[in-house]
Amino acid sequence: MPKEPKIKQLDPLAERLSNVGMEGGASKKISKPKNLPKQSKSALSKEGKSALRAVVKQKLKTDKQTMAAGKRGDFGSPMMSMATAKALKASGKQDALKNELKYPDPIRSYPKETRKGVKEAEKYLKKKKIEYRKQAEFFKKRGLSTGGLIKGFPKLAKRGF
Repeated sequence: MPKEPKIKQLDPLAERLSNVGMEGGASKKISKPKNLPKQSKSALSKEGKSALRAVVKQKLKTDKQTMAAGKRGDFGSPMMSMATAKALKASGKQDALKNELKYPDPIRSYPKETRKGVKEAEKYLKKKKIEYRKQAEFFKKRGLSTGGLIKGFPKLAKRGF
């Protein structure tokens, strides 16, 4: 694939905007990150799905609290906060499954789940966590990590909401 020729920018603001990936004219639509890995619906086997179901059942209360904090915007602007909350959720579940593999079978938290299924679910959650972290980094790079009250003219409002 041939490399696109770089266009010389006369305006210094336009040059800085194109350096961070903003292209085209003024638009309110925020472009999504381009290189996020896609997960198919059937990425997990039967054992992996049952292990994931067991850890989701165990972490349900803390996940609800984390997502409520994300919706409130405790981790930055609302967009950034939701991505961070999802990463924290996936990280908590992944840690629970990783700790599960340390113990012998009779004293494990999920004795019905096979070790293969637990490992598979842990790898799946690791990929999800990385995806959400990339999303949060994307918002941070775009300047959407901070938000606040709109003061003055709406046209001059800070981005992030």
